[in-house]
Amino acid sequence: MEVKLTNTNHLSIGGDDFELINPVFFYKGGITHLTIAKMKNKIDSAVKQSHQLHYKVKSIFLELAQNVLSYSKEYNSLDTEERIGLIALDERDQAFVVVTRNLISPGNVQALTQHFQLINSLDKAGLFDLKGQIIKENLAEKVSRARVGLIQTAILSENGIQTQFDIVDNQLVYLTVAVKISKHLM
Repeated sequence: MEVKLTNTNHLSIGGDDFELINPVFFYKGGITHLTIAKMKNKIDSAVKQSHQLHYKVKSIFLELAQNVLSYSKEYNSLDTEERIGLIALDERDQAFVVVTRNLISPGNVQALTQHFQLINSLDKAGLFDLKGQIIKENLAEKVSRARVGLIQTAILSENGIQTQFDIVDNQLVYLTVAVKISKHLM
């Protein structure tokens, strides 16, 4: 399924228009730990339906925000350490939707596409198996948490991960990620 940012209030998901109905926040700019903490505080104030829903929304938000913070290829021109990206949280009648958008290298598109396709092809049991397999590989390679976060995001959301890649030029591609978290937990 595709997600496309068309302006600050509209997204296109899988070709369908998607309007941000009740944005808890919508931010485009420098992503820092302080920025993420402020957004987390907004989540703490806005998501009060249940502890489980709050945990899921916050955990998914933190994973996707961390990916922007770690992997965005766009930097603040005044601070070459500060990465630039878009992070939004929208509240719908039936769900919350976390959306991120940032620039990546074209060389990462194929591996990310395969990773997202694999994640979205698995049921919950398959996702747990994949997560366990990757954790074992990471332990053997003495790497911590690599490739596990998006799998955990899919496990928590129970709705898959929607993505879209938009080519900017031969050096940059926009990656948009959207994850829906149902308010009515099973």
